Amino acid sequence: MGAFMDAAILVFVVDDELLISAMMEHELTEAGFAVACASSVQAAMKMLEENGAQYRAIVTDVNLGSRELTGWDLARRARELHPDMPVIYMTGGSAEQWTAEGVPNSILITKPFVPVQIVTAIAQLLNASGPRHADEKHS
Repeated sequence: MGAFMDAAILVFVVDDELLISAMMEHELTEAGFAVACASSVQAAMKMLEENGAQYRAIVTDVNLGSRELTGWDLARRARELHPDMPVIYMTGGSAEQWTAEGVPNSILITKPFVPVQIVTAIAQLLNASGPRHADEKHS
């Protein structure tokens, strides 16, 4: 896998539960993705502002321990910066809010889940949006 790391698709995982974040990082790496992680909405927003163009998909928990900002807010900001960003939400108790709060063309996975569900969701959304290369321009 090391030889392919430069070409690996970078997935941004945001979860305030370190165990879930570590599990997601392991599973996504095993599936051939490169992974960047954040454990708070504030850190994730900063990383999106600074490095968002590098991320090909975002996987975010909905409830991230902040009363002011949620994964819904994070995904909306990601889409403002990168309109075609695939978004996968993870939630244990906010699924009913997805139709009102979720961004279009996103996937919601309820907890508990098996990690392959996330891998499949990323692949599904990336395949739907098509390839993105530095020399191509897609709007």
